[in-house]
Amino acid sequence: MLEIKALGAPDAVSRAAFLVTYRGSRLLLDYGVELSRPPAFPLHVRPRDVDALYLSHAHLDHIGAAPLLYASRPIPVYATLPTIDLSGLLIRDFLKISGEHLPYEFDEYELMRRSWIGVEYGEVVEVPHTPFELEILDAGHVPGSSQVLINAGKHRILYTGDINTYETRLQRPAETDYEDVDVVIIESTYASEVHPDRKKLERMFIEKVEEVIDEGGVALVPAFAVGRSQEIMLILHHYRFRGNVAIDGMAITATTMMLSYGKRFFRDVKALKRAFERVEKITRWSERRRVVREPGVIIAPAGMLGGGAAIFYINRLYDSEKNGIFLVGYQVPGTPGRALLEERVIFRNGVARKVKSQVYSYRFSSHTDRRGLEEIVSRLRPGTRVIIVHGEPESREALKAVCEEYGHEVYLPRMGDTITIS
Repeated sequence: MLEIKALGAPDAVSRAAFLVTYRGSRLLLDYGVELSRPPAFPLHVRPRDVDALYLSHAHLDHIGAAPLLYASRPIPVYATLPTIDLSGLLIRDFLKISGEHLPYEFDEYELMRRSWIGVEYGEVVEVPHTPFELEILDAGHVPGSSQVLINAGKHRILYTGDINTYETRLQRPAETDYEDVDVVIIESTYASEVHPDRKKLERMFIEKVEEVIDEGGVALVPAFAVGRSQEIMLILHHYRFRGNVAIDGMAITATTMMLSYGKRFFRDVKALKRAFERVEKITRWSERRRVVREPGVIIAPAGMLGGGAAIFYINRLYDSEKNGIFLVGYQVPGTPGRALLEERVIFRNGVARKVKSQVYSYRFSSHTDRRGLEEIVSRLRPGTRVIIVHGEPESREALKAVCEEYGHEVYLPRMGDTITIS
């Protein structure tokens, strides 16, 4: 008998965590946090009850709680090299920003890293002393992101993690040749919408950035350090943007790390290297004070304005109509980025300040959309059990309707629910 328990919040884009139990063995799929204040965690699982951990990619909503499992004993953790390295970068920053609210320290991550078993795309790995066999596939989401096909007895389970079936400037599309599966745990972030044409969106972004620069303003692009910052650099490079481009904060370290991994994790690593060589790397306060006064583009984490170098810049740019703030990723409800997008405010010392600068939203998503998800579920055999997670209620319902059209058995678990499959 197979059991899948939703330890995270499957009805939100946060704290992914799913415990797969089969014949007394337990495999944990991701263990992330919700980037609220204070951070929210998945349901507790005793480390001694976890035989192995699989991490799909280096974003905090998938890995931010994982060090909790390493307070007392090593647990094998399966992940690609970029995922484990970039996770350390994110967790170190997370501790800096939210350390007083976190029940672990960096030592726990270090034990997690020492427990790492590296996997590559296309590799099949047996988990010792368990009935689980893992097949690793490219997820197309961020560098090093992966999906996993889990063979457990007669069951073949797909966990997509976060997936993108479309090519971007940074990433190749996800692999979707799953052959025969009987259980699918699938994300649904954008299941209720269709993304705009990517190239058209890129051109619109470039035109608006150039418009802000031509008016003597600064174009601030708050962006995730892992994935989105590099995507924006590549877009500017591809369109031969001639203005000043600066990059700040953790995005510099993340890009440097990525360039050490070689071509297998990227669409065009040479283009990424050229784009990175061209931008100015900001590392000093004197440089920050200078670039914020000069027309140009500044790429700076964090993407939802929850911390990072972007906070310095936005506090100096928000009060002028000639400047532009370009939100280029999903803004989780309750985050400063969502407040900026919906209410045009930022918070300084707890006080809401009206933003005079222009605010633009360009969804350079690294998640697939309704069409991409439909393409996946349409290729599953009728009657497949589809567990829809990682989406707001509207998105999950939209994907549920699509799955039912193709004759699948659909589950919409809530946090703490267990799905039993015979």
